[in-house]
Amino acid sequence: MYSSHPPSLSSEYINIAPSPSKPEDKGQMFSDEGSINARPSITYLPPPFPPPSYDPTVAARQSFLQRHRRFIKIVAYFVTLILVTVALAVPVFLWRNRWAEERKGADDLRLHLSIWIFASWGFFMLSSLFINLLPYIFKVYARFFNPGWVKYWRAFRFMRFATTMLGGVLGTYCSFVYIIHNDKALFKKGPKKPDSKSMDWDDILKNLAINANKKLKKPSENEWNKIVNDILTMAVVWAVLFFFEQAAMLFVSIHYHYRADGIRIDESKRRRDALLTLYEASISLCAPFQAEFRSEDAIIRNSKGAGKGKFLSKFSSSNPKVIVDHALEDQRSSAAMAKRIWLSLVPEGRDILTVQDIIEVLGTPRRAEAEEAFSNLDKNENGDINLNEMVLIVLETGRTRRVVYQGMTDINRAINVLDWMFRALITMAVVVFGIVRYIPSLSKMKDAAGFAAFGLTWGLGRSLYEFINGVIFIFFKHAYDVGDRVEVYNLAATVPVSVTVKRVSLLFTVFRRVDNGKDLQIGNDRLALKRLENISRSGANREEVSVVVDFNTTFADIQNLKLEIQRFVTSRENKRDYQPDCDVRVGSIFEMNKLELKVKFTHKSNWSNEELRAARSSKFMCALVAAIRRLSTPKPGSIQPALVRRDEFEERNEQAAYQDLTVIPVTSDELAQDSNVASGADIGNWIGQASTGLRRRTDQTNGGVYFGT
Repeated sequence: MYSSHPPSLSSEYINIAPSPSKPEDKGQMFSDEGSINARPSITYLPPPFPPPSYDPTVAARQSFLQRHRRFIKIVAYFVTLILVTVALAVPVFLWRNRWAEERKGADDLRLHLSIWIFASWGFFMLSSLFINLLPYIFKVYARFFNPGWVKYWRAFRFMRFATTMLGGVLGTYCSFVYIIHNDKALFKKGPKKPDSKSMDWDDILKNLAINANKKLKKPSENEWNKIVNDILTMAVVWAVLFFFEQAAMLFVSIHYHYRADGIRIDESKRRRDALLTLYEASISLCAPFQAEFRSEDAIIRNSKGAGKGKFLSKFSSSNPKVIVDHALEDQRSSAAMAKRIWLSLVPEGRDILTVQDIIEVLGTPRRAEAEEAFSNLDKNENGDINLNEMVLIVLETGRTRRVVYQGMTDINRAINVLDWMFRALITMAVVVFGIVRYIPSLSKMKDAAGFAAFGLTWGLGRSLYEFINGVIFIFFKHAYDVGDRVEVYNLAATVPVSVTVKRVSLLFTVFRRVDNGKDLQIGNDRLALKRLENISRSGANREEVSVVVDFNTTFADIQNLKLEIQRFVTSRENKRDYQPDCDVRVGSIFEMNKLELKVKFTHKSNWSNEELRAARSSKFMCALVAAIRRLSTPKPGSIQPALVRRDEFEERNEQAAYQDLTVIPVTSDELAQDSNVASGADIGNWIGQASTGLRRRTDQTNGGVYFGT
């Protein structure tokens, strides 16, 4: 029988989802009643390890190939170079000895061709070795002169093929000119008669070369060696153009990704490092699959991202870095990780996480690390984080990582298409030039070719126009990225269409409409003619609400309304959603029969998340209605405000309804492609709305925290 294995190493093959003890407890995986004893208990029975289908021979072979993959590639590379070099060097040494014995100083065309081919291969080999070693040499020197340059070492790897072709083709051309083209003695000596018995391959080659020159009308200008020289010259031109084209594509790629994704990638890395630090602290306080967080650990270890890779890669699932990266790929596991971190770090009885709590867990020597981790998560600078906000932060971090990856994939695909278009254009230009150069009959057809080109331009003009506009719009105007919230206006329209960028291509862009969730595809040439407002790139967005009141409303009532709004946005439970700056001003007096009040308030974040924006806007509207009712502000045309009387039962129902309307929900990813992904409502039900920490302190001032009784 196989021995059982710890759950931290076999979580991929174990169904460790919590089993509710009662039928009515289904779906309450994250039920939180404020104490450890109220959390659901599960029964964990690990299966036999390894599974019956495990083949140790195959696993060992796969493990060896994975661990020595780079070494195997290097060995195969040098073995190929050595074998080809030896194969090309054998004819050179063989025919050189025969030439020294038989010809006694005579020129040997066969020997010269062999030397030229060997030299050409040598130039290709040296170019390949140089460009493969240059990135690592650059990385070593950059560490001494400017460490900021180290990140550009991959640019040399991108230019490997272009540099190898440029060096190899230049070497081939130079060696041909020096060895064959400038050696006139190879073509002065006449060939032997065809019926000679002593005729060998060298005489056959020379016979073919000189007879080919004799059949030409102008042998002095169009000898075969000159034709080969011209072909190699065009190859050099193509290699130079190809090298600069690849350098231009590299510059476009680096510049675009740095401008588009650099800030988001850096922010995502900082948050991921902060989550890694806090997760390591969490599992140091309470080991995985203990009674306190068994449900959360089950979801984290069974995340969607943890199922990737070979069987042997499952052993790395105990690494905190791997766990955090896999958990961020799925919304459900992200919410579980956020709840585990928050509950394990927040002291018992408290409902907010502060930087002092993290310092207590990490210890005073790691105070700077704790402060940095907290500042990376507290993006709204509130000074504390509640459970709902913690879940939103982790979900947003995972969404940013997915969006950046999708955006980079789309742009790389567009750059690849543009690259192949330029390659084809360069190759066609060089080939057409060579054909016209050596086929005189085609030069007489230039008028017909011109009319044909004009016809193609007329027929393909629209496609060419869309292609050029797409290149300019995507790479130079750069109005949005994947995942951005954008408001699209027609030229004469005032009402926008709210969309989220789903996919970016060279000729079109696919959007996801916010109002009905439908996909909308628009050509980039048409988008260049529209007015676009990028909400995601904007800062905190301000919202304005119009309230019409009676003309006889006093200025004191207006000032009291402003004070009520300011008190609402600066309260402890609302400071996470709104900024403290708000204002109430008189906007219009119409025909002196009513007043229009402009109530302005600012969200803590922009409106890129529509569900969050709508919830915050609704919450403010409800608070505004409650303030107007509380101040008995009269409506237009009324002599006295109507008094609403409610009994105690109605008042409780009113308060409960108000609480339901002002809850800020946990939002889900609108661009998620997986139909099984968890919704924001499901995640909100799992994490709960009123939770307190589970960490218990000892009598010591710093450190010394523990779980349990």
